[in-house]
Amino acid sequence: MGSGGSPGTTGGATGAAGSSGPGGATGAGGATGSGGKTAGGGAVGSGGTTGFGSGGATGFGSGGATGTGGRAGFGGGTGTGGGMGTGGVKGTGGVMGVGGATGTGGGVGTGGVTGTGGATGTGGVTGTGGMTGTGGATGTGGATGTGGATGTGGGTGTGGATGTGGATGTGGATGTGGATGTGGATGTGGATGTGGATGTGGLTGNGGSTGSGGNVAGRQGGACQAGTSYPAPVLTATAVQLHELSGGGIGTFEGPVWLAGEGFLLFSDITFTGPVNPSRMMKLAPPTTVTTLLADAGVNGMAVDASGVVYACSHEVQGIVRVDVGAATLTTVVDKVDGKKFNSPNDLVIRSDGTIYFTDPTYQLGDRPSETGKKGIYRVSPALAVSVVDDTFVQPNGIALSPDETVLYVADYQGNAVRTFAVAADGGTSGRANFASVQSPDGFAVDCAGNLYVSSGSAGAIEVYSPAGTKLGSIAVASSLSNMAFGGTDGKTLYATAGKALYSIAMNLPGYYD
Repeated sequence: MGSGGSPGTTGGATGAAGSSGPGGATGAGGATGSGGKTAGGGAVGSGGTTGFGSGGATGFGSGGATGTGGRAGFGGGTGTGGGMGTGGVKGTGGVMGVGGATGTGGGVGTGGVTGTGGATGTGGVTGTGGMTGTGGATGTGGATGTGGATGTGGGTGTGGATGTGGATGTGGATGTGGATGTGGATGTGGATGTGGATGTGGLTGNGGSTGSGGNVAGRQGGACQAGTSYPAPVLTATAVQLHELSGGGIGTFEGPVWLAGEGFLLFSDITFTGPVNPSRMMKLAPPTTVTTLLADAGVNGMAVDASGVVYACSHEVQGIVRVDVGAATLTTVVDKVDGKKFNSPNDLVIRSDGTIYFTDPTYQLGDRPSETGKKGIYRVSPALAVSVVDDTFVQPNGIALSPDETVLYVADYQGNAVRTFAVAADGGTSGRANFASVQSPDGFAVDCAGNLYVSSGSAGAIEVYSPAGTKLGSIAVASSLSNMAFGGTDGKTLYATAGKALYSIAMNLPGYYD
């Protein structure tokens, strides 16, 4: 999201505007389904296993096995045990879906009941991810050593009592498949001292309706619903201009993100006046009312996590900041790697467990030296540990996750390429591969069918690709196209930024609020 300008301007290559902070924040604090993960905490196959792992977790991970915590967003079969939005508490570092969805995966009073297994205030209290003895008193949820060997399903003091995690042979309260006090495996999903920064942990009631298991593949975002079959996107709609800055100006709008709870769109207004380009945080109240939320924001791409908290890439502080929309204030979350300041963070996406992935080109670095000496792609764990995903792109820009969060998409703006990385259960990445060749790829958006929308800055069009990399078509928008995000009350409006103007495109299917 964001490039820093046209030839002769400080901050970037021609047309390089920044890519969006794709939407939906995806959880924070611990992987969806941990903290009372459906059928978690049992030996492999206990509680009924679908796919990989143990205890019935659909996807990867095992009910709290050391270092896993369960794959983000998998917490149980779709529609059961680990519906995002139950059992976890905003700001607690416990995960969404803790204890199973209401009435499932550990119904009230079993394997994930309120107050245990990741219930409100436990199973992942602020900064712990599973406090000692919570998540099920010793012997609760299964006799010592049943439903999982001692130390599994949440080791002693990590979200479940020693050897608890499921009634005998069930991996959870009898017939429930939700282990009492799994809470996240030791060191993951909310290990002691992790779980996400205060206020980001997991959101009570978000990420999916009761018993739904979350949205598509367990990921929060947009109007996407689990188990729904979505049509192919119709790409014939005309982009409608909603707002243009009076008098124009040298710069670009950037980083749109839809806030479902508030019913409005935020975006950045970057002005290329250098050496460090200033930017305002703007607000669109549909259909066309635009106001300034924060006059001196210094931000580019934005994204919203599963609790509805907005995060932004700040080239002003050279880091990631948390946005208090109500107070119109910013708080720095992370701004260094190995003691060195980042360049000018550009775009970000947030996984269901609170892991943040972001790009750090040099477009808005200005006259400041690059302390890292790299143009990197980084991962920030829920415990705020920073690691490098890749540092060999020419200029990394847009970034997004697939619906099942197993694929990370990253744009190389000046490399004219979109590349992918495989994402493991613990958030680690590997296996870089080329996905598509696109001229000056900037921001991304993802629809509920998993198709990737790519802003081509030089073409002024949105190119759309299937998950397999097949080009489905394109939508003409305007020159200097920078970014986009799905939004609207039904999630079917695609908002796009181009130059100093904001556009909307009516779609036939919804997308993620990344």
